[in-house]
Amino acid sequence: MSADPELTTARVERLLPVPPADAYDAWVDADRLRRFICPEPGTAEVAIDPRPGGSLRIVMAFPDRARVIEGEYLALERPSRLTFSWRPQWREPESVVTVSFEPRGEGETLMTIVHSQLPPASVPAYQRGWASVCAQLGGQAEA
Repeated sequence: MSADPELTTARVERLLPVPPADAYDAWVDADRLRRFICPEPGTAEVAIDPRPGGSLRIVMAFPDRARVIEGEYLALERPSRLTFSWRPQWREPESVVTVSFEPRGEGETLMTIVHSQLPPASVPAYQRGWASVCAQLGGQAEA
């Protein structure tokens, strides 16, 4: 994939009431990931092999459509960061998602999702989608 100067980044943050290792683990457990990776009102099916070079497949089902994303784990550094490619099976270029987990306070984590190499027109939708993902994971962590 060549660098395109027109591509840009979506970024969202969320303070989670769990330690970094717990937040990280939610992203590498298929059952937990499927419960928060799809923005509402959708649902997700997830198949992951969380190791460098391992595959990632997410099928998001919404009332009016389904979306398939495939990718590959590029880096896994428990408990601080994971990175994977994001290949939507619709007219979007491949991009890269990095999720970082920074300790904050007593038993809290600042989770930051940076989705890079995006077409500018796609950024608002990804900002909303990742904000929903953060909120859903935050709600699960608080439960």
